[in-house]
Amino acid sequence: MIYLDPADAIWMRAMKRLGWKLRRDDAVYASWDGVDTLTICTPDEFDPDDCLAQMVLHEIAHAIVAGPELYKVQDWGLENIDDRDLVNEQGCHRLQAWLLGRWGLQWVLSPATDHRPYYFALPNDPMAPGSDPAIPIANQARLRALQEPWNSVLEEAFAATAALAALVPRDSGTIWDRALPPHPTRLPPRAEGRCGGCAWRDDEGLCLQADQRVAAEQSACVRWEPPLTLEDCKRCGACCGEGFHRVELEASEAALPGAVTDEFGPHLPRPEGRCVQLEDSGLCAIYPARPRSCRELEPNGPACREARWRVGLQTGTDVSAGSPAS
Repeated sequence: MIYLDPADAIWMRAMKRLGWKLRRDDAVYASWDGVDTLTICTPDEFDPDDCLAQMVLHEIAHAIVAGPELYKVQDWGLENIDDRDLVNEQGCHRLQAWLLGRWGLQWVLSPATDHRPYYFALPNDPMAPGSDPAIPIANQARLRALQEPWNSVLEEAFAATAALAALVPRDSGTIWDRALPPHPTRLPPRAEGRCGGCAWRDDEGLCLQADQRVAAEQSACVRWEPPLTLEDCKRCGACCGEGFHRVELEASEAALPGAVTDEFGPHLPRPEGRCVQLEDSGLCAIYPARPRSCRELEPNGPACREARWRVGLQTGTDVSAGSPAS
């Protein structure tokens, strides 16, 4: 009998369930033969915080990003001698961060090599809208990851890895110290806060982010946000800015100053992300006669929080405080 690292054993089982074989050879760092064999270098070539489990997960992410049309192509059709496939590599990193984040493992099994600065700078929601061309690639791969054969294999491997992480003392001085207990909603966990103090948990205990009941004492997820105060509301302005594209008007409001009508009906437009009635002072020029949709938008309500999320003011859109120092 020989010793086998428990995390490596978990992800070697994942390979077996996928019908993959493992070969160790220092002639390559990691390579897929286009059939059924994944070649990975020996531990002598690893960085101090690398492991086989991490390498296997990364290559599984590559397979999912590549999709079925490239599954039987050597190295998923990728090459790493220049930046030709960099955006695909970064899409793989976003997918990996999303998969791991759901289990509190985003900073435990991070990618190896010189791509880590990109990975460590990802926001808490690596699939959130943005200008990075890797985002749509990652989102397409995310949908594939939720299908078979990937989903059941990954769920088993992540659950086992999270259970293993829970057994490691938090002061071990290893990368396992970065693990967090998974959140019941499968939103990435957060090191501080409780669901009971979150603006997204309603009076009946329902998380409006995940449509799932959560206990008040449950440790928070990365989308945790404190209830807004009146001063927060004054400083925010998301509902009058880029949080929405337009203000829908009722027929009786179509004559309001600045109103226009198109095929979808009367509305107040928002050129350059600002309502036409928003003054430079930050005040509404027609506040006493503001549209019904504005009057009924409640601070801390679902529409308010959605607007804040869209403009990056919601806590969960910030760069993760759990990211390890480089």
